[in-house]
Amino acid sequence: MSKRHSLSYRFWAAIAVILGCSVVLGAILITTYYRELRATRLSETRLEHFQLVMRAVNHLSAERGPLNSVLGEEPGKDSPSRKRLASFRANTDAALDRLSAITGFSQQLADTRRSLAHARQLADTLDRQPLQARRPQDFRDVVQAMFAVVDTAQALVDAAIGGFNTAASDHLVGPALIARMLSDIREQVGRMGSNIIPSIAARLPITPEQRTAHDIAYGRVLGFWQLVEQQSGENSDPQIAAMRRAVNEDFFGRGMAIYRDVLATGRDGNYGFDTISFTNQIVPTFASLERLRDMHLDSAMARTKADGEHARQLLIVISAITLIALLLELVLVAASQTLLFRPLLSARDAVMALAAGKTGQSYVAPRARGEVRSLFKALDTLRSKLIERDALDQEKLKLTAQLRQLAETDGLTGILNRGALEQRAASLLATRPAQQPLPLILLDIDHFKGINDRYGHVAGDEVLKETARRLQAALRPADIIARFGGEEFAVILPDPTAKPDQIAERLRSALLARPFTLDNDAPLDVTASFGVAAMVPAAGSWLDLVEAADQALYEAKAAGRNRVVARPAA
Repeated sequence: MSKRHSLSYRFWAAIAVILGCSVVLGAILITTYYRELRATRLSETRLEHFQLVMRAVNHLSAERGPLNSVLGEEPGKDSPSRKRLASFRANTDAALDRLSAITGFSQQLADTRRSLAHARQLADTLDRQPLQARRPQDFRDVVQAMFAVVDTAQALVDAAIGGFNTAASDHLVGPALIARMLSDIREQVGRMGSNIIPSIAARLPITPEQRTAHDIAYGRVLGFWQLVEQQSGENSDPQIAAMRRAVNEDFFGRGMAIYRDVLATGRDGNYGFDTISFTNQIVPTFASLERLRDMHLDSAMARTKADGEHARQLLIVISAITLIALLLELVLVAASQTLLFRPLLSARDAVMALAAGKTGQSYVAPRARGEVRSLFKALDTLRSKLIERDALDQEKLKLTAQLRQLAETDGLTGILNRGALEQRAASLLATRPAQQPLPLILLDIDHFKGINDRYGHVAGDEVLKETARRLQAALRPADIIARFGGEEFAVILPDPTAKPDQIAERLRSALLARPFTLDNDAPLDVTASFGVAAMVPAAGSWLDLVEAADQALYEAKAAGRNRVVARPAA
């Protein structure tokens, strides 16, 4: 993987981690508040179910009021009490029907319906009898049957309260228990009245058993009320506080005064009212209990809905913040990728290209801004400086090459001079195998002084230049030729397979191939004497090799010139 790809991978890996953390954190917060919202919605539903149950139980208990009035009348009479009883029964049936849609209550609801049907059957059977034929025991059987209906319905209340025994709804247990205790108070005071209705209807004295039942029921009422005040006494709702005062005034004040008057006048059976007037007086005093119960439940529902709305708003806010944060991160990623990361990678590539000597492209990034653009401008400035430096280096190299050529080249003939030849010879001897001979050919133009004297030094220079050209043309590319001094030339043969005496003969023939032409077009025959020697590196130095070749050249001149003399390899 290239460094560029490695950097890109690391960049996107880091971005993925950041986005992943944001998504996880947002998901955790959203999930938390979503669960809280669901919990409040579930609490609302369970509280609504509990309210429906309490209303149904209240209807069951309230049905005894008009029933008490009806049982004090003659049968078949189309009285307001019977119309009121029919209305109350319809309300009770409607309340029970609303419970049938709630799962988990089917068995308790079926038991309640059976108990209610039995109690109503007893009441209707008794209502069909003449008033004088109705026995007190028959009254008590109907009353007990109606009491049993409410007792059976308590299973519905237990099931509804059981739905609050979860972490999401446990805060509703307190208001539910208060509502149940207020309902129980309503039931007990209703039983206190229903318990003495048979005596009022029959105009009989209240029995000791009835008084005892009254006292027991009233004791329960006082106990429940004390618990209610303890549980709800800290409630800061002014309406609930006002309703508690109304209960004390309406029920414990006027209502209990009515009960005390009934108990007082009932010692000899001389009641000042019948069942209808008694019911019409006592039942309204129960209203404050029912309103207080409903207010507690409504307050709990309001708090639950407020919690749900708060959770919903938080869920919306957290979701919006998470979405906005993710969008901002994506925008920042795109911006950093476009405005920072890609330009920085391009800057890195530009630096690497400049380091490699690639200066052909401008490095001003059109999308870069601020410091990044300044960076590319600096890179472009560096590029310009490098171009200038490269141009100077090229000029320097050119000058250096020219100087080297001037230092190594003979100015007249254009071939190597003696100094350059000696450097290359030393290098060849240093790197050549110890037993591999290095051949050297020395040649000297015959009678060159006479040429200068007869034709002049300019003609002599032309002879030297033409000699150099013919010798170069007759040699191989690997062979090394140099002007050794004056009219003397030297040739080194690096190729170990070369035959130096044959090459020397070819060079001599090249000079004799045709006459030299001077500037005045006069032909001139030029010859040279050749001395050939070879020496292995282990046998001596360059000077020893030159001396051996020079000795062979001397012998060629002594033998009459225009010839090749080769000495054996040393």
